[in-house]
Amino acid sequence: MSWSGTTAQQIAKAVRRGDADAAFVVDHHLQRIEDHRETEGALTGVRKIESLAEAAAVDDIDNRDSLPAAGVPVAVCEQLPVTGHAPRLGSNAAVLPIADTDHQAVQRIRGAGAVVVAFGRSSELGLWPATDDDGNVPANPWRPDRGVGGPSGGTALAVATGAAPIGIGPDGPGSAGGVRTAAAACGIIAFSPEHVPADITIDPEHWLGGSVGVMATTVEDAALAYAALTHRAPRGTGDPGRLRIAATNVAPLPARVDEDATKWLLKAVRALTDLGHDTFRSKPRFGARLTPASSGAWTCAAYLRSLKCGPDGLQRRTKRLAAVGERTYLRGLFGGVLGDGNRVRRHVEDWFDLEDFDLLITPGLPGPPPAAKEWSTETLRSNVTHLAGSAAFTAPFGLTGLPALVVPVGMRSDGAPATVQLVGPPGSTGRLFDVAAQLIAKLRPRRYAPGLSWD
Repeated sequence: MSWSGTTAQQIAKAVRRGDADAAFVVDHHLQRIEDHRETEGALTGVRKIESLAEAAAVDDIDNRDSLPAAGVPVAVCEQLPVTGHAPRLGSNAAVLPIADTDHQAVQRIRGAGAVVVAFGRSSELGLWPATDDDGNVPANPWRPDRGVGGPSGGTALAVATGAAPIGIGPDGPGSAGGVRTAAAACGIIAFSPEHVPADITIDPEHWLGGSVGVMATTVEDAALAYAALTHRAPRGTGDPGRLRIAATNVAPLPARVDEDATKWLLKAVRALTDLGHDTFRSKPRFGARLTPASSGAWTCAAYLRSLKCGPDGLQRRTKRLAAVGERTYLRGLFGGVLGDGNRVRRHVEDWFDLEDFDLLITPGLPGPPPAAKEWSTETLRSNVTHLAGSAAFTAPFGLTGLPALVVPVGMRSDGAPATVQLVGPPGSTGRLFDVAAQLIAKLRPRRYAPGLSWD
């Protein structure tokens, strides 16, 4: 039996009971990474010696019952600091000094008994909805001519190919939809936790930090990872009751929504109706400043993140975006005339409240994943014209900080994964997981791409 491809819940249960050694489980996943080429170009580092040592330490703990993620291998986006490793912000020109402490999210998931096995490639400064750098273009496991999305595309691919059952990566404003965009491209589940948009003029460091999202191949594994990050007991999914759910295929930001995206959205809506929910066609109200606020957040993020590593050597698209962001930030336009996440969030919250909707469902991506090509060598104009639309459904909710979850629902006619996004008002995290579990049980999408095997 290979432990690669096993769910995080199954691994943790076996390790806690003593039916499996954490070191044995981790070794299987390391072997998966070494023997299979699906993750080629997607991982920028593999912690072979360190992860086996950490797994052995988990095995030496007498009371493993207190570890909800005991022995679970985790892939971490390269942007998140891990002790002894230099965070890499998506390119060779954006590498920070070796970290002497773990990022808080890494501390928490390791504290729950999980073991960091590898670092997933990110787009430069976490800005772009496609992942590539220096000739490395990770291929989508569903369609090799398509990419893995971004910014945490390498981590999403690691989860989507069984290299680790759980992945974590940065989320929030200016992150191209965070973990959800990459997960939608790779056909896996991703959850972006609720967070309150910070004031960039008061605390830019906190604003840049946003939050950390989780990726997995099952709803239960995503819930387990989220529980570990929030120091909560894992919550099982259940019956959410009868809900009022709004559905729209109108992209909040400029993008062309294709027929397949609409078709699978309608299939998901019909499934929700069959499950007893009330569904309605309704477009959320973001206010008049969503587009300028999203652009302002994106450019300001480029500028502030570029200060951490310096502009020398950055990709030309990033340099150009950071130059725009410098003017936007120093003139106080974001949070001023451009609006900000707080204002947009209030409009969406009012819409949920006035229309009495419990959830919103949208496509995960407006079309197939971005093409597998070196987007990092293209101009800013080319990236905006041909790439930015990939985050049209996901980015607005990273800006507002509302809880959002991407879930696979089937396979498109072109062979790419079909996904939908569930978004809720404040305090609806449990409801999102419950409805996602219902959709998975009803539509029974593939957990892994058709070509993957564990022979």
